[in-house]
Amino acid sequence: MIAMTTRRIADLPNFADMWEARMDRRTLLISSLGVLVASRATAEQLSLRSRLIGMWSLTEAVTVKGNETVPWFGRHPPIKGMINYNENGWMSVQIAGAPAGEISHADFYKLSAADRAVWFDEYYAYYGTFEVDEAARVVTHRVVNSLLPYETGTILKRDVSINEDTLSLVTPPRDDGSGKTTFNRLVWKKAI
Repeated sequence: MIAMTTRRIADLPNFADMWEARMDRRTLLISSLGVLVASRATAEQLSLRSRLIGMWSLTEAVTVKGNETVPWFGRHPPIKGMINYNENGWMSVQIAGAPAGEISHADFYKLSAADRAVWFDEYYAYYGTFEVDEAARVVTHRVVNSLLPYETGTILKRDVSINEDTLSLVTPPRDDGSGKTTFNRLVWKKAI
């Protein structure tokens, strides 16, 4: 009798295979949902610093003076640029207003120093280290070197907000001397 029972169970491999396949699909579905929920939760829990890491392309650069919005530091639109935050704590930024036109290498060096300064005046760059205050949502740039010599060695603080692939950096408000509150807002799109 025992041999017969063993033989009957052995004769039912299809039932076992079907049950196993059904369980595998359920396990896969449940596991997949778990991974999706976990990855979404992980993305929402990433630190501000970790979301800041990467290369960002400038999409908007303005100076806000009271109720007036003007191109950033008087640069001529379109204003283009890149900012890079590295995992190792270093950063760099380069921003350029529209060039005054096109000019060849040879012709550029034929210009007077004053005329060359017009071209250089549209460009801005610095590099240094950065740190993030997660609670205050502020990034601090410690400028190691800058195109503007008076910025070398300074500390620049920016309010930070990141919404998906958009980064907004806003300078602290200041009085422009005429009683108007002024600040700069630079908006970046994640490039890498």
